[in-house]
Amino acid sequence: MLYDTSVETWIIRLVFFLGASNLAAQTPIERSSVIPAFDQWSSVCEKNGLLLWGKSLCGPMLLLDANTRAAIANRPDPDGTFRQQGRIYVGALPAQFTPSNTSTRWSQQSWSMVLLPLPNDPFLRLGLLAHESFHRVQPDLGLSASDAPDPALDTEAGRLWMRMELRALGRALRSEGGPGHQSAMDAMLFRTYRDQLCPGTEKMEAAMEKQEGLPEYTGVFIGLRETGESISREARIVEAFEDSEAYARSFGYAIGPVLGLLLDRYGPGWRAGIAKAESLHSMLIAALKFQPPADVQRLAMQRAELYGYSAVASAEREREERHRALLGELKMKFVDGPTLDFPSAPEMNRSFNPHTLVPFPPYGTFYPTGTFTANWGELDVESGGVLVAPDNRSLRLPAPSDIKARPVRGPGWTLQLAPGWAIQRAERAGSYVVIPPERK
Repeated sequence: MLYDTSVETWIIRLVFFLGASNLAAQTPIERSSVIPAFDQWSSVCEKNGLLLWGKSLCGPMLLLDANTRAAIANRPDPDGTFRQQGRIYVGALPAQFTPSNTSTRWSQQSWSMVLLPLPNDPFLRLGLLAHESFHRVQPDLGLSASDAPDPALDTEAGRLWMRMELRALGRALRSEGGPGHQSAMDAMLFRTYRDQLCPGTEKMEAAMEKQEGLPEYTGVFIGLRETGESISREARIVEAFEDSEAYARSFGYAIGPVLGLLLDRYGPGWRAGIAKAESLHSMLIAALKFQPPADVQRLAMQRAELYGYSAVASAEREREERHRALLGELKMKFVDGPTLDFPSAPEMNRSFNPHTLVPFPPYGTFYPTGTFTANWGELDVESGGVLVAPDNRSLRLPAPSDIKARPVRGPGWTLQLAPGWAIQRAERAGSYVVIPPERK
């Protein structure tokens, strides 16, 4: 399963998947531009992996053109179809895989997949390669977790106090000594108050801190170490993330690295215990010896004024109005209006931008764009969005106008059905369902 199902379009890290030119048609010189990236990564993956996790991060890796499915590998592919050209192997990504930044199983081998073009910035490039390489070994380290979006981070209170926490964490990274420690304490105070306002969110956030936060921390750690960049580079990224419109699925990318870096400062050796720990932030709370005050609300409000609370609160009130209007539109489109429903699939691969997802409980999560593949075929959503069920196994779309056309098209989406699959009318007027061959 492509379980880092994010196509990690790192808006904050400026890693946009723009689709490289056809690799198969490139000249040898153009194609060899990826060799330095492979060489640089191979020179640091083992030493840094052993330093961080006691396990090498070196392993099979594919660099992919998402548009053409052309691929460059650092070793022979399991199917033996790639052509060796010097130190690299060139071929086409097999049809069963969705191009994305992820890790996947290919003939019993774990592979990292990374979309081209790679960032020119060495810090970002190393971070991306390290992130996906960590995902490849994450299950072996016992550090895999759920990547479900946290609906609380789409609420006014959840976003407001996440922003306070991000500002305090950024200030803690930039500061040392007493001021740095105080800012880190403030961040944990804001987290504690947010947990009180949004009960039940702790486990979801803890899972995302591990699932995406740890790979991102790994990338940032290696990027800083190998390029000599100042830690202020990561502080700027954390501060920029605050401007993201959607935190629910993307917050782990921002908060994981800073929690890890602060744990490096205040709780050395923390990585040895992370597999059994409740969360990254609980480890930082322990390392800081933070004790929640008796009156968390009063102290949180008092300290928050030092981080621009009033302006942030006003901005979040305005956003909440827009968000409620959006949820109303989603209800009309995906609940009240005519739809096309997909059956539950044994496995569904997703390629998407984690910075845009909108939790829509109890119906699922709204994906504005993305590519989805399962036993029923392949769906490409360029605009208008799709509703993904809470279990990530089924979809719902606005109904198409012509169910017999191939491919099937609707507002902003195109569906290539697998052989034998079809669409038939549903019980609800104007709606349809996708059906497998045995039900025709």
